[in-house]
Amino acid sequence: MDSVVCDEIVKDEAKAKMIEFMEDNNIKYNLLECCGCEKFCISLCNEDSTCKKYCCNSAIIVQTCNKDVRKVYPHEILYIAIENRKSVLYLTHGRIETNHRLEHWKEMLDIKTFAQPHHSFIVNLNYVDEITKEFVKIKFDKQKYSVYTSSRKIGAFKKAFLKFCEQ
Repeated sequence: MDSVVCDEIVKDEAKAKMIEFMEDNNIKYNLLECCGCEKFCISLCNEDSTCKKYCCNSAIIVQTCNKDVRKVYPHEILYIAIENRKSVLYLTHGRIETNHRLEHWKEMLDIKTFAQPHHSFIVNLNYVDEITKEFVKIKFDKQKYSVYTSSRKIGAFKKAFLKFCEQ
């Protein structure tokens, strides 16, 4: 048997066992495909619907503007914006201000999952809800955001989004 097929069978069996365990124990969860490797991520939810995500080692170490150090997983990033000469990471659970330039984030993030609709924004394609001529609308749970588009970048952004949707 081909090793790739065998790896997929093992992955599917592990995923099925994890789902069975969670459901047998009445644990609220979400399973997501990991954006950093071929594994899947487990998101455990509390009674108040807040979720704690556990994933592979694809975390990015981020130093905030006030010199704190945080670990951020790519799937937690909704989008990144340049505001007042700082890059602001809008996350599924808050936001972080850093002194990094947007170029830094373009190098750090997977181009299959993140795209740039405007020179001041990078968007996680997992959370795109709608694309218009002026905005990319981003949605996560009850949170909604609008990110500007530029006429120079919108074509490439739409292509990246369509390619992402085909995966």
